[in-house]
Amino acid sequence: MKLFRVTRDPSGAPRRRWRVRTGDVVILLVLGVLAVALVTLGPGGILDALYNPIVGLILLVMIVEFLWLKSGDRTRVYRLEIDRLRTLRRRDEDLLHRARDTVNEALDSPAENPATQRADWRRRANELRKDLKERF
Repeated sequence: MKLFRVTRDPSGAPRRRWRVRTGDVVILLVLGVLAVALVTLGPGGILDALYNPIVGLILLVMIVEFLWLKSGDRTRVYRLEIDRLRTLRRRDEDLLHRARDTVNEALDSPAENPATQRADWRRRANELRKDLKERF
């Protein structure tokens, strides 16, 4: 557990700053509650309270809630990943269609003026190659 974060002051020398985190606060609260329970109830009273049926019910509800929240987060992450992959696939398909169109046009067009056609095909092929290079 890192309690200090190394930062730099204006002179450039590293300094340490106390950084309070939520987990630290929760641990301190739990330790405080346990200390108060130990003083007021004693060790036997704490064990009696822990084995109370209501405590088991509360624990069961907390576990179910944790699993429900965790699955919701995971589902959201999966949806974001699926959307990202779908966008990449559409981009790839667009590049593939552009490459096929360029090649088919080059093969199917008549060779009336090969010098101007060659320059146009070369320009389009270089654009596609640049797009493919950026993608892959």
